[in-house]
Amino acid sequence: MISSRKKENLFWRHKAGAYPMPFDPIILKKTSRLIRLAERLGADFRGRTLLDIGCGTGIYTLVLAKKTGRALGMDFSDVMLKRLRAEAERRGIKNVAVFRGDWSRVKTSFVAKKFDIALASMTHAVISYRDLRKMEAAAREICVYIGWAGVRKNPLWEKIYARHGLRYLPPEGVEKITPLLKKLGRKFKTVYLRESWRRRGKPAEALKDIEISLKVNNAEPDRAWLKKIIKSRTRNGMLTYTTTARKGLIVWRPGPKLLCGPGARRDPAIPVS
Repeated sequence: MISSRKKENLFWRHKAGAYPMPFDPIILKKTSRLIRLAERLGADFRGRTLLDIGCGTGIYTLVLAKKTGRALGMDFSDVMLKRLRAEAERRGIKNVAVFRGDWSRVKTSFVAKKFDIALASMTHAVISYRDLRKMEAAAREICVYIGWAGVRKNPLWEKIYARHGLRYLPPEGVEKITPLLKKLGRKFKTVYLRESWRRRGKPAEALKDIEISLKVNNAEPDRAWLKKIIKSRTRNGMLTYTTTARKGLIVWRPGPKLLCGPGARRDPAIPVS
């Protein structure tokens, strides 16, 4: 069995080159909506230093750059960060830096008290108690978490998963984080919202996506059957399908910071605010 974090890494390595960019009109509209909701729940990004954990191509890092004083995007994917840097350069965004790293391996002392706000969106980088406490340690003022919230619907993928003995369920998210926050005694605010996205691509691309998804769920793809069903759904050389999901947005103030311990060294690659 592949561990949850290894599954996540395998999935994102595959997705990195074709992952959406922050200023695509549809993506920007959705991101802006979530930022407004976060602000209503108490996240004030104006002039703040921001840590975006699992930043990807900068969906939030670059969009929030116009509000923040400085922003650091952290991700384990070189490809994602390369695309983020190129987009920042193209748009003349000067107050964003990037750091390549796996959040599970980053020492708390590297990030402790270096940022005003820590944000994690649609990532398994923050999913355990340890991940969450480290996120709190990094944030002086506010933590913002955006994650799956128990709903993911896609008729085509549901049929494919069923064929392979799987259920098409959403990844862990809000339902995992909420009990941890309660355990920590945090007062937090949560908003739930529905989103949908439409994917349109070549059959070969879709087949690759499906095969990767099945493999990270420990299922061996039935390639002949997959080719057959994809062909039956292809129109004018393209396959189109829609996914509907529910997301949760959580905003809270971190509790007492974790102590770094005597002699804890600093990571020179992470900017100090």
